[in-house]
Amino acid sequence: MWRHWCGRVHKWLGLGLSLWIVLVSLTGTLLLYKTELLQLTYPQLQLSQLPTQADAAKVFNRFDAGYAFLPREDKPWIEVVDAGGTTHYFDAHGDEILARPMLGDWISWAVEFHHHLLLEELGKNLMGIMGLLSLVLVVAGLVRWWPRNWSRRVLAVRWRSPGSRQFQATLWQFHRSAGVVAFIPILVLLLTGTAIMYASAVNSSLATLLPHAVQSTKPALPAVRALNWQQRMAVAKRYWPAQEPRLVYLAPQTDGSFRMRLKHMHEWHPNGRSYLTFAENGSLQTADDVRRRSVGYQVAQMIYPVHIAYVGGLWWFLLALAGGVVLLALPVTGVWFWLKRGGR
Repeated sequence: MWRHWCGRVHKWLGLGLSLWIVLVSLTGTLLLYKTELLQLTYPQLQLSQLPTQADAAKVFNRFDAGYAFLPREDKPWIEVVDAGGTTHYFDAHGDEILARPMLGDWISWAVEFHHHLLLEELGKNLMGIMGLLSLVLVVAGLVRWWPRNWSRRVLAVRWRSPGSRQFQATLWQFHRSAGVVAFIPILVLLLTGTAIMYASAVNSSLATLLPHAVQSTKPALPAVRALNWQQRMAVAKRYWPAQEPRLVYLAPQTDGSFRMRLKHMHEWHPNGRSYLTFAENGSLQTADDVRRRSVGYQVAQMIYPVHIAYVGGLWWFLLALAGGVVLLALPVTGVWFWLKRGGR
Protein backbone atom coordinates (compact mmCIF):
# COMPACT_ATOMS: atom_id res chain seq x y z
CA MET A 1 0.00 0.00 0.00
CA TRP A 2 2.76 2.47 0.97
CA ARG A 3 4.69 1.72 -2.20
CA HIS A 4 1.57 2.24 -4.32
CA TRP A 5 0.70 5.62 -2.81
CA CYS A 6 4.31 6.77 -2.83
CA GLY A 7 4.41 5.93 -6.52
CA ARG A 8 1.35 8.07 -7.22
CA VAL A 9 2.68 10.96 -5.12
CA HIS A 10 6.06 10.73 -6.85
CA LYS A 11 4.48 10.71 -10.31
CA TRP A 12 2.16 13.67 -9.89
CA LEU A 13 4.59 15.80 -7.88
CA GLY A 14 7.26 15.02 -10.46
CA LEU A 15 5.06 16.14 -13.32
CA GLY A 16 3.97 19.29 -11.47
CA LEU A 17 7.45 20.32 -10.31
CA SER A 18 9.46 19.17 -13.33
CA LEU A 19 9.95 22.58 -14.98
CA TRP A 20 10.84 24.27 -11.68
CA ILE A 21 13.33 21.53 -10.78
CA VAL A 22 15.01 21.76 -14.19
CA LEU A 23 15.42 25.54 -14.02
CA VAL A 24 16.50 25.68 -10.38
CA SER A 25 18.95 22.79 -10.86
CA LEU A 26 20.38 24.37 -14.00
CA THR A 27 20.88 27.81 -12.43
CA GLY A 28 22.19 26.36 -9.17
CA THR A 29 24.71 24.12 -10.94
CA LEU A 30 25.95 27.02 -13.08
CA LEU A 31 26.28 29.25 -10.01
CA LEU A 32 28.76 26.83 -8.50
CA TYR A 33 31.05 28.39 -11.11
CA LYS A 34 29.83 31.97 -10.69
CA THR A 35 33.29 33.51 -10.25
CA GLU A 36 34.71 31.64 -13.23
CA LEU A 37 31.70 32.56 -15.38
CA LEU A 38 32.04 36.23 -14.39
CA GLN A 39 35.73 36.23 -15.31
CA LEU A 40 34.99 34.43 -18.57
CA THR A 41 32.23 36.89 -19.47
CA TYR A 42 34.19 39.94 -18.27
CA PRO A 43 37.95 39.40 -18.82
CA GLN A 44 38.73 42.62 -16.92
CA LEU A 45 37.88 40.73 -13.73
CA GLN A 46 40.86 38.42 -14.22
CA LEU A 47 42.99 40.42 -11.80
CA SER A 48 46.43 39.33 -10.66
CA GLN A 49 46.85 41.80 -7.78
CA LEU A 50 44.66 41.25 -4.73
CA PRO A 51 43.46 44.58 -3.26
CA THR A 52 44.14 45.18 0.42
CA GLN A 53 41.66 46.15 3.13
CA ALA A 54 43.04 49.69 2.94
CA ASP A 55 42.36 49.77 -0.81
CA ALA A 56 38.81 48.56 -0.20
CA ALA A 57 38.20 51.08 2.58
CA LYS A 58 39.08 53.97 0.27
CA VAL A 59 36.49 52.76 -2.23
CA PHE A 60 33.84 52.22 0.46
CA ASN A 61 34.17 55.85 1.56
CA ARG A 62 32.79 56.96 -1.83
CA PHE A 63 29.40 55.32 -1.16
CA ASP A 64 26.71 56.12 1.39
CA ALA A 65 24.21 53.36 0.53
CA GLY A 66 24.19 49.66 -0.29
CA TYR A 67 26.70 47.08 0.91
CA ALA A 68 30.14 45.86 -0.13
CA PHE A 69 32.39 42.80 -0.02
CA LEU A 70 36.07 42.87 0.77
CA PRO A 71 38.40 41.13 -1.70
CA ARG A 72 39.23 37.45 -1.26
CA GLU A 73 41.58 35.04 -3.01
CA ASP A 74 38.67 33.52 -4.94
CA LYS A 75 37.20 36.98 -5.71
CA PRO A 76 40.21 39.25 -6.25
CA TRP A 77 38.31 42.51 -6.56
CA ILE A 78 36.49 45.11 -4.47
CA GLU A 79 32.74 44.62 -4.92
CA VAL A 80 30.11 47.24 -4.08
CA VAL A 81 26.35 46.82 -4.54
CA ASP A 82 24.67 50.22 -4.58
CA ALA A 83 21.13 51.11 -3.51
CA GLY A 84 19.80 50.47 -7.02
CA GLY A 85 21.19 46.94 -7.19
CA THR A 86 24.05 47.71 -9.59
CA THR A 87 27.25 45.85 -8.71
CA HIS A 88 30.47 47.82 -9.11
CA TYR A 89 33.90 46.18 -9.33
CA PHE A 90 37.17 47.95 -8.49
CA ASP A 91 40.83 46.96 -8.76
CA ALA A 92 43.63 47.53 -6.25
CA HIS A 93 44.11 51.11 -7.49
CA GLY A 94 40.47 51.98 -6.78
CA ASP A 95 39.59 52.22 -10.46
CA GLU A 96 36.17 50.95 -11.47
CA ILE A 97 36.63 48.16 -14.00
CA LEU A 98 33.01 47.01 -14.37
CA ALA A 99 29.45 47.95 -13.43
CA ARG A 100 26.75 45.27 -13.73
CA PRO A 101 23.15 46.50 -13.42
CA MET A 102 20.68 44.13 -11.80
CA LEU A 103 19.35 41.78 -14.50
CA GLY A 104 21.88 43.29 -16.88
CA ASP A 105 23.30 39.93 -17.98
CA TRP A 106 22.38 36.27 -17.95
CA ILE A 107 24.39 35.59 -14.78
CA SER A 108 22.33 38.15 -12.87
CA TRP A 109 19.13 36.60 -14.23
CA ALA A 110 20.32 33.16 -13.07
CA VAL A 111 21.10 34.47 -9.58
CA GLU A 112 17.78 36.25 -9.16
CA PHE A 113 15.81 33.28 -10.49
CA HIS A 114 17.63 30.79 -8.28
CA HIS A 115 17.12 32.97 -5.20
CA HIS A 116 13.46 33.93 -5.61
CA LEU A 117 12.13 33.20 -9.10
CA LEU A 118 12.51 36.89 -10.09
CA LEU A 119 9.50 37.60 -7.85
CA GLU A 120 11.23 39.01 -4.74
CA GLU A 121 9.42 38.09 -1.49
CA LEU A 122 6.59 36.24 -3.27
CA GLY A 123 9.16 34.18 -5.17
CA LYS A 124 10.96 33.35 -1.92
CA ASN A 125 7.73 32.02 -0.43
CA LEU A 126 7.02 29.99 -3.57
CA MET A 127 10.57 28.61 -3.52
CA GLY A 128 10.06 27.46 0.05
CA ILE A 129 6.79 25.70 -0.75
CA MET A 130 8.18 23.97 -3.82
CA GLY A 131 11.32 23.04 -1.89
CA LEU A 132 9.21 21.24 0.71
CA LEU A 133 7.23 19.48 -2.02
CA SER A 134 10.45 18.43 -3.74
CA LEU A 135 11.63 16.80 -0.52
CA VAL A 136 8.39 14.78 -0.45
CA LEU A 137 8.99 13.94 -4.12
CA VAL A 138 12.48 12.46 -3.67
CA VAL A 139 11.61 10.56 -0.48
CA ALA A 140 8.48 9.10 -2.12
CA GLY A 141 10.60 8.06 -5.10
CA LEU A 142 13.07 6.26 -2.85
CA VAL A 143 10.28 4.44 -0.98
CA ARG A 144 8.64 3.45 -4.27
CA TRP A 145 11.92 2.08 -5.61
CA TRP A 146 13.11 0.26 -2.48
CA PRO A 147 13.58 -3.37 -3.60
CA ARG A 148 12.07 -6.29 -1.76
CA ASN A 149 15.02 -8.44 -2.77
CA TRP A 150 18.47 -6.95 -3.21
CA SER A 151 20.73 -8.01 -6.06
CA ARG A 152 23.32 -6.53 -8.39
CA ARG A 153 20.61 -5.88 -10.97
CA VAL A 154 18.58 -3.37 -8.91
CA LEU A 155 20.70 -0.47 -10.22
CA ALA A 156 21.52 -1.87 -13.66
CA VAL A 157 20.91 0.28 -16.75
CA ARG A 158 20.65 -1.27 -20.21
CA TRP A 159 21.48 1.46 -22.69
CA ARG A 160 19.42 1.66 -25.86
CA SER A 161 19.24 4.37 -28.51
CA PRO A 162 16.32 6.85 -28.37
CA GLY A 163 14.90 5.42 -31.57
CA SER A 164 14.67 1.85 -30.34
CA ARG A 165 11.64 0.22 -28.77
CA GLN A 166 13.66 -0.61 -25.65
CA PHE A 167 14.54 3.05 -24.99
CA GLN A 168 11.57 3.37 -22.65
CA ALA A 169 13.21 0.84 -20.33
CA THR A 170 16.49 2.77 -20.50
CA LEU A 171 14.73 5.96 -19.43
CA TRP A 172 13.11 4.21 -16.47
CA GLN A 173 16.31 2.44 -15.40
CA PHE A 174 18.44 5.59 -15.63
CA HIS A 175 15.84 7.66 -13.76
CA ARG A 176 15.68 5.06 -11.00
CA SER A 177 19.40 4.33 -10.68
CA ALA A 178 20.67 7.93 -10.97
CA GLY A 179 18.18 9.12 -8.37
CA VAL A 180 19.19 6.42 -5.89
CA VAL A 181 22.95 6.79 -6.40
CA ALA A 182 22.81 10.59 -6.03
CA PHE A 183 20.13 10.57 -3.34
CA ILE A 184 22.33 11.89 -0.52
CA PRO A 185 23.72 15.00 -2.32
CA ILE A 186 20.28 15.69 -3.83
CA LEU A 187 18.66 15.46 -0.38
CA VAL A 188 21.31 17.74 1.16
CA LEU A 189 20.94 20.34 -1.61
CA LEU A 190 17.13 20.35 -1.32
CA LEU A 191 17.19 20.45 2.47
CA THR A 192 19.70 23.29 2.69
CA GLY A 193 18.07 25.23 -0.15
CA THR A 194 14.66 24.99 1.49
CA ALA A 195 16.12 25.90 4.89
CA ILE A 196 17.61 29.07 3.37
CA MET A 197 14.13 30.11 2.24
CA TYR A 198 12.92 29.71 5.83
CA ALA A 199 16.07 31.07 7.45
CA SER A 200 14.36 32.91 10.32
CA ALA A 201 12.28 29.91 11.36
CA VAL A 202 15.23 27.53 11.03
CA ASN A 203 17.54 29.81 13.03
CA SER A 204 15.06 30.22 15.88
CA SER A 205 14.18 26.51 15.92
CA LEU A 206 17.81 25.38 16.07
CA ALA A 207 18.61 28.00 18.71
CA THR A 208 15.74 26.61 20.82
CA LEU A 209 16.81 23.00 20.33
CA LEU A 210 20.50 23.73 20.99
CA PRO A 211 20.49 26.70 23.34
CA HIS A 212 23.89 26.11 24.93
CA ALA A 213 26.38 28.93 24.34
CA VAL A 214 30.09 29.14 25.08
CA GLN A 215 30.67 31.27 28.15
CA SER A 216 33.83 33.31 27.72
CA THR A 217 35.16 36.66 28.79
CA LYS A 218 33.91 39.43 26.52
CA PRO A 219 36.63 42.00 25.78
CA ALA A 220 35.79 45.54 26.86
CA LEU A 221 34.99 47.95 24.04
CA PRO A 222 37.86 50.38 23.55
CA ALA A 223 37.33 54.13 23.55
CA VAL A 224 37.95 55.02 19.88
CA ARG A 225 36.72 57.37 17.19
CA ALA A 226 36.38 55.70 13.79
CA LEU A 227 34.65 58.03 11.34
CA ASN A 228 35.57 56.36 8.05
CA TRP A 229 36.12 52.85 6.81
CA GLN A 230 39.93 52.97 7.10
CA GLN A 231 39.61 53.76 10.79
CA ARG A 232 36.88 51.14 11.31
CA MET A 233 39.07 48.48 9.68
CA ALA A 234 41.96 49.45 11.94
CA VAL A 235 39.75 49.22 15.04
CA ALA A 236 38.45 45.82 13.95
CA LYS A 237 42.02 44.57 13.51
CA ARG A 238 42.99 45.70 17.01
CA TYR A 239 39.83 44.49 18.72
CA TRP A 240 39.49 41.12 16.95
CA PRO A 241 42.91 40.30 15.45
CA ALA A 242 41.79 36.72 14.70
CA GLN A 243 38.72 37.81 12.70
CA GLU A 244 38.76 39.16 9.16
CA PRO A 245 36.31 41.80 7.86
CA ARG A 246 34.30 40.38 4.95
CA LEU A 247 31.21 42.56 4.41
CA VAL A 248 30.28 46.14 5.28
CA TYR A 249 26.94 47.93 5.25
CA LEU A 250 27.53 51.29 3.60
CA ALA A 251 24.21 52.87 4.55
CA PRO A 252 23.90 53.99 8.18
CA GLN A 253 21.32 52.23 10.34
CA THR A 254 18.26 54.09 11.62
CA ASP A 255 20.28 55.31 14.61
CA GLY A 256 23.14 56.51 12.38
CA SER A 257 25.45 53.60 13.21
CA PHE A 258 27.54 51.55 10.75
CA ARG A 259 28.01 47.78 10.75
CA MET A 260 30.52 45.30 9.40
CA ARG A 261 30.62 41.51 9.34
CA LEU A 262 33.70 39.50 10.20
CA LYS A 263 34.79 35.87 9.85
CA HIS A 264 36.95 33.89 12.25
CA MET A 265 39.38 31.22 11.12
CA HIS A 266 37.21 28.15 11.73
CA GLU A 267 33.91 29.63 10.58
CA TRP A 268 32.15 28.05 7.59
CA HIS A 269 30.16 31.06 6.39
CA PRO A 270 32.16 32.87 3.65
CA ASN A 271 31.08 36.31 4.91
CA GLY A 272 31.19 35.54 8.62
CA ARG A 273 28.50 36.10 11.22
CA SER A 274 30.28 38.26 13.78
CA TYR A 275 29.31 41.94 13.82
CA LEU A 276 30.93 45.19 14.87
CA THR A 277 28.76 48.29 15.12
CA PHE A 278 30.15 51.83 15.18
CA ALA A 279 28.02 54.66 16.55
CA GLU A 280 27.42 57.85 14.61
CA ASN A 281 30.14 59.62 16.64
CA GLY A 282 32.68 56.94 15.67
CA SER A 283 32.78 54.95 18.91
CA LEU A 284 32.69 51.16 18.87
CA GLN A 285 29.13 50.54 19.99
CA THR A 286 28.62 46.75 20.01
CA ALA A 287 30.63 43.59 19.31
CA ASP A 288 28.61 40.46 18.56
CA ASP A 289 30.92 37.44 18.35
CA VAL A 290 29.22 34.46 16.67
CA ARG A 291 31.26 32.12 18.90
CA ARG A 292 29.34 33.43 21.93
CA ARG A 293 25.98 32.60 20.30
CA SER A 294 24.03 29.40 20.91
CA VAL A 295 25.19 26.17 19.32
CA GLY A 296 21.93 26.07 17.36
CA TYR A 297 22.55 29.50 15.84
CA GLN A 298 26.06 28.49 14.83
CA VAL A 299 24.77 25.28 13.24
CA ALA A 300 22.18 27.31 11.29
CA GLN A 301 24.97 29.41 9.82
CA MET A 302 26.52 26.26 8.33
CA ILE A 303 23.53 25.64 6.05
CA TYR A 304 24.36 28.25 3.40
CA PRO A 305 28.07 27.31 2.96
CA VAL A 306 27.09 23.64 2.60
CA HIS A 307 24.50 24.53 -0.05
CA ILE A 308 26.98 26.50 -2.17
CA ALA A 309 29.77 23.92 -1.61
CA TYR A 310 31.98 26.56 0.05
CA VAL A 311 33.11 23.95 2.59
CA GLY A 312 33.92 20.27 2.31
CA GLY A 313 36.78 20.61 -0.13
CA LEU A 314 36.90 19.10 -3.60
CA TRP A 315 34.95 15.99 -2.62
CA TRP A 316 31.83 17.82 -1.50
CA PHE A 317 32.09 20.20 -4.45
CA LEU A 318 32.09 17.24 -6.84
CA LEU A 319 29.22 15.56 -4.99
CA ALA A 320 27.19 18.78 -5.03
CA LEU A 321 27.95 19.20 -8.73
CA ALA A 322 26.88 15.61 -9.41
CA GLY A 323 23.73 16.12 -7.36
CA GLY A 324 22.84 19.23 -9.34
CA VAL A 325 23.41 17.51 -12.68
CA VAL A 326 21.40 14.43 -11.70
CA LEU A 327 18.61 16.59 -10.28
CA LEU A 328 18.52 18.33 -13.66
CA ALA A 329 18.31 15.00 -15.51
CA LEU A 330 15.68 13.33 -13.31
CA PRO A 331 12.63 15.40 -14.38
CA VAL A 332 13.72 15.20 -18.01
CA THR A 333 13.94 11.40 -17.97
CA GLY A 334 10.85 11.06 -15.78
CA VAL A 335 8.59 13.17 -18.00
CA TRP A 336 10.08 11.59 -21.14
CA PHE A 337 9.33 8.11 -19.77
CA TRP A 338 5.77 9.19 -18.88
CA LEU A 339 5.22 10.52 -22.42
CA LYS A 340 6.67 7.36 -23.97
CA ARG A 341 4.08 5.37 -22.05
CA GLY A 342 1.38 7.45 -23.65
CA GLY A 343 0.85 9.76 -20.66
CA ARG A 344 -1.13 7.12 -18.81
